[in-house]
Amino acid sequence: MLWRWPFVLARLSKKLPPLKGAASFWQVLSIALVVIGVTLGIFSAVRTGSILVAAGGALYAYVSYTTSETKRTIELLIPIGVTLLLFVVSLTLPHAK
Repeated sequence: MLWRWPFVLARLSKKLPPLKGAASFWQVLSIALVVIGVTLGIFSAVRTGSILVAAGGALYAYVSYTTSETKRTIELLIPIGVTLLLFVVSLTLPHAK
């Protein structure tokens, strides 16, 4: 019975209309990196979780900047700067496991 679910979902996805403004692959990947990083940070892998959150945040900021119609440099520099600082802090954590 469980083996049918992929086929059922495939049929349903063909019947549904496409979403307006659907997220791209890179946006989904960046959100997945952030979720995995937060989950790892909760369960004692703080340094790895922080690095994944920084990578996911930077990727999301870059993808949002490149897909926006109005490109203001400050909208890219501040999020990238924050994620770089998070990356530096994650590397300097003492005894992070």
